[in-house]
Amino acid sequence: MSSRPKTQALSDLINGKGKRRLIRSYFLVSFLLVGLAILASGLIGIYYHLSDIREQTSLLQQEITNSAAYKVETFIEEIEGSMRSVTLSREIIAHGLSPDIDFQLHKLLKISAPVSEAFAADANGVIYKHVSRVRTIVLKNRQSISSTEAFETAIQGETFYGSVFFINESEPYMTITIPIERYAGKIIGVLQAQVNLRYIWDLVSSIRFGRGGHAYIVTRYGDLLAHPSTSLVLQRQNLSVLDHVQKGFSNNAQTSPETSTSVTTNLHGAKVLSSFTLIPELDWLVVIEQPMQEAFDKLYDALFRTSALLLFGIAMTFIASALLVRKVLRPLETLRQGAESIGAGDLSYRFNVMTGDEFELVSNEFNNMAQAVQDSHANLEKKVESRTKEITESNLALEKARKELEELNQSLEDKVKSQVSELERINRIKHFLPPTVSEAILKSDVVDPFQTHRKEITSVFIDLRGFTNFSDSHEPEEVMLVLREYHEAVGSLIDKYEGTLEHFAGDGIMVFFNDPRPQKNHIELAVRMSLEVQKRVAQIRPEWHKKGYNLDVGIGLTTGFATLGILGFEGRLEYGVIGNVPNLAARLSGEAQGGQIVIDGKTYSRIDNLVEATSLGELSLKGFSRKIPAYNILSLSA
Repeated sequence: MSSRPKTQALSDLINGKGKRRLIRSYFLVSFLLVGLAILASGLIGIYYHLSDIREQTSLLQQEITNSAAYKVETFIEEIEGSMRSVTLSREIIAHGLSPDIDFQLHKLLKISAPVSEAFAADANGVIYKHVSRVRTIVLKNRQSISSTEAFETAIQGETFYGSVFFINESEPYMTITIPIERYAGKIIGVLQAQVNLRYIWDLVSSIRFGRGGHAYIVTRYGDLLAHPSTSLVLQRQNLSVLDHVQKGFSNNAQTSPETSTSVTTNLHGAKVLSSFTLIPELDWLVVIEQPMQEAFDKLYDALFRTSALLLFGIAMTFIASALLVRKVLRPLETLRQGAESIGAGDLSYRFNVMTGDEFELVSNEFNNMAQAVQDSHANLEKKVESRTKEITESNLALEKARKELEELNQSLEDKVKSQVSELERINRIKHFLPPTVSEAILKSDVVDPFQTHRKEITSVFIDLRGFTNFSDSHEPEEVMLVLREYHEAVGSLIDKYEGTLEHFAGDGIMVFFNDPRPQKNHIELAVRMSLEVQKRVAQIRPEWHKKGYNLDVGIGLTTGFATLGILGFEGRLEYGVIGNVPNLAARLSGEAQGGQIVIDGKTYSRIDNLVEATSLGELSLKGFSRKIPAYNILSLSA
């Protein structure tokens, strides 16, 4: 009774009665699995592709605004540099404010076209000289500007950038006010220049982004400074009502430039993709706008192409699924019948599948299996027992080998970690210290001399006097050549006296002693190195003077407890020192004249029998609440 339904089902399948239901089931399963997978991956791909395009568009806009902001800053810095060249003239350095400054002011108008007028005022804010290319009547002498914010800021040694204003409701202007220093720390007056900002119009007009994208510059109060459409500037359009302008100025402009991209509306109410960059020192905002339709053209094109490919993939999945179901159904039914017969005990049954593919290989394996089962059926239990014993022994052997391999791996891991740690220790020591010191530490029992710790050190700060003026007035190749000669001279002495180099910063060099290698006479070593640095530079200076380089070296030296350890981040680590000791050394170096070695009184009391020195009195140093007694070391005692 039970064989009749099976026979009938097989007959129905062969005659095609039950075939369609099975084909439909296989097709639906394969189509859902493959088609939906393609659909999901396609939609995810579209989403991320659109996100990438939008991000790339935003990044490109931000790069353009950053570049424009940099060019505007460079334009202002060039004007400020021209003004500073006036304050650094030989006549001002020699005599202070004198009638000769009239020539320098006219020279400023000649070399800097954006400067329309300029005047110099003394330390009391009284105008001394005034020149102008636009006024027929210049400001009178003795007129005072002492109550202005520009004068109060500049007389403190800082540059003042004035607010933007319009002359005769036409072109935008601003003022730049800088201190006039006769020498470092001695401010004898201020220099103020009136700058015509129309020169940045060409810069803004040259910035294009796509077909309809453009850039413009706006102040915090909404005044439009530059725009490809000059008429908008002359109409004094106020842009403070725009959301992205308000957002650009909402952040604190005294910290760092803020860059952002957002979808907003322009002055005409149209949707735009906008990016901006804030210029903090000037309190200006560089904005770029692109119509949304243009900004997302590429997005729509990418969406259309991806959708077409997705539909094509789904269609191909439909065809492949239908073909696969038809090709797989009959061999599967044959295999099912054979497996049922063998499972019922008919070991003489053999499969007859001639498809030339994997189904034929599977059927042959079934035939071989049936033959093997038929041949070994009599002694199957014995073979099973023997095979079970072999498998158990193999498993035990594998488990033993696994444990041995784990122990070996652990041993190798520990050795590798130990060797890597030792190599890192050796590299750090050789990187930060002179060869003689690093070799001595490597031969000692110290595990890691660079662990964070607190220790008494002697800190030496070496700095070139006159280097700023020199670097501003000479070619970069000359500056680098002088720095290389100076670094080679000082660097060899650092190694000679076994000091630890904290850092090179242009013409400034920080060295400390007594760490990581202990040095009982670390103050004496620092003093001897400083004296020899002065001697070495004194040998180089005649050659510098021949070339017109007015350079000399000033040194600050102090002793005390400080915190030492590794500073920085992965891939850029330095062994450094923090605390009042290096700060005091830097401040003393700033007070040192060319050829001087300035030491604080506390450190001098420990070596007063070793050196000859003269008192410099008590110094008021920035960052220190009390005055510091200071001495100038002349030489070692006889």
